[in-house]
Amino acid sequence: MSAGGLEYAAGAGGLISLSLMLFRGCIQGFEIIQLAAHAGSEADNFRCKLEVEQYRLMQWAERIGLEEQPSERLNWTLVGDILKQLEAILLDTQILKKKYRLDLVVDNINVLAPETSALAAAPPVPKTGFGKMLSKLRPEFPLASSRIIHESNGSVEKFKWAVFDRSKAANLINDIVHFNNCLHSLLDNVNQDFVKSALGSVLRDIISRSNATSELEIIKQLLSSSHVAAPAAVASAASLKQIRLVLGLGPSHNSIEQSAQRAPPEGIKIKLIRLKPHLLQRESPQLPPNERELAHYKSRPVVIEWKFIDRAHEEELKTRVDQVAILLAHTYEPSFHSLHCIGFLPKDVSYKPDDEDSICYGLVFELTVSSSIPARIAPVIRPLSTLFADARKPSLNERRDIALALAETILQLHTSGWLHKGIRSDNVLYIDNGDSKWEYCSAHGPFLAGYEYARPTTAHTEAMPTNPDQEMYRHPKGQGLTRANFRRSFDLFALGCVLLEIGLWSNLSEILQRVPSESTEQQHKTKTSTGRPGKVDWVRLHTVKTQLLQNDDFEKRSDLAGIAFHAGKTFQDVIVQCLYADDEDPLDEDISVQKEIVDLLRRSTF
Repeated sequence: MSAGGLEYAAGAGGLISLSLMLFRGCIQGFEIIQLAAHAGSEADNFRCKLEVEQYRLMQWAERIGLEEQPSERLNWTLVGDILKQLEAILLDTQILKKKYRLDLVVDNINVLAPETSALAAAPPVPKTGFGKMLSKLRPEFPLASSRIIHESNGSVEKFKWAVFDRSKAANLINDIVHFNNCLHSLLDNVNQDFVKSALGSVLRDIISRSNATSELEIIKQLLSSSHVAAPAAVASAASLKQIRLVLGLGPSHNSIEQSAQRAPPEGIKIKLIRLKPHLLQRESPQLPPNERELAHYKSRPVVIEWKFIDRAHEEELKTRVDQVAILLAHTYEPSFHSLHCIGFLPKDVSYKPDDEDSICYGLVFELTVSSSIPARIAPVIRPLSTLFADARKPSLNERRDIALALAETILQLHTSGWLHKGIRSDNVLYIDNGDSKWEYCSAHGPFLAGYEYARPTTAHTEAMPTNPDQEMYRHPKGQGLTRANFRRSFDLFALGCVLLEIGLWSNLSEILQRVPSESTEQQHKTKTSTGRPGKVDWVRLHTVKTQLLQNDDFEKRSDLAGIAFHAGKTFQDVIVQCLYADDEDPLDEDISVQKEIVDLLRRSTF
């Protein structure tokens, strides 16, 4: 190596070492300020935002390999300058006092190294929900902070706020965000996108686990910034989770915590809309066979989904109808692919069930209708299950988009703490209206429907009818007299069944009939003129489905290996993830599988 090369290497190495030292100083500064003893919601908000920015800084350092194999492509002179300025506003008490009016009193405490002992090694647990949950979700980050402080000097200075100015504290956060953004801008596009997506993913995990509306409100504020990927969808999930908590559908708490959690979130107005039956125009007073019908409310086209309720459980289940109506009235975000609920119809509608022990409620959804379509042209509901036999077969890209829409909706539902319980192709709707038709590739949809049995994850389960055609989409553990309580993985199993139908563009019963069972039983191959199965042996199909679920080499089975041929390896991988997802705890809040299948479908290219 030439003398000039050696000088350059020595200079670059020095800059990297300096940057590492400044980075560790910044981490120490974050810990010092977060440990400042101050109570109140304003300080919690401030501390939560600090925790997020510390996480972003550590993510940045991880992506450039700062502590292991630093990237030589970075402008280390510029990196050092930015870190120096960031360290100054975090560690210099004079700057904190003069510029940000944060007057601090110093007191030394020890922060032990991770290797000292398992108990003593635990870093100080942050008091905000974000910090606590981050410690559980990403334990490597708080442990890394503790290690950095120990390697520096083994102790940090603990501050007490003598003065805490809310507006000046916000200015400090803004300046930290600015310097963090400067560092992130030095990353290449791939790493920038990765960091944004990672932060969005962590915030979504925290929303799934949070049980306080105040924590969710802070997360929504964080999502208003530009350094989080997919902020609208994640913020929408936070709002839906807030609504669930305001309705009193979270876990048990003592009266003080519960009343605090149920305070209405700022900017969210929860209103249950009871529709007026005399404004409803129905084509027939009799209920359609599939319990779904088109009608008009105030002369606007609507879809009604009817729900039968046993009179003996009317009070409890009527409340469930109210809750679902409120949930679906707040699903405006595009990643929630369901029709918008405008309210519910009470039991005194014109329809009367044959069973005197039952009463009927209706969830009413507005239809997307173009203003250019004449009113005389009535819209038509097209369930996905009826499209498989149509002449038009969707492209691979279109099938991927259908799958992604359904996966995004389930991710939003599960993040906000709800279960669907009725995922099947009969409940995936397209709306034909005028020139917007399935045959012209322009039908409105897909929309996930069938929410009559939806419930919060923490609510008591409600038994569903034992319809053989619907049982095909249900997890084997969720069937029979000894069925387990419904859980997120059961929704994922049903989603996997629908994705299998989309991938092979065929009804599930037909697909299962083509799968040989492990017995010597003869397959049924009788078909009707519509392409749907004729005489179906539902017992055999249930056996085949159970064997399919228990077979670990699904992708190698010759009878179903065609899914990769018809829809691609990624599509097959997504189906496998759905079918084999399992959670023993019905209250398990993990949504890693849901996030992964959405990411896989988004990244897939054909």
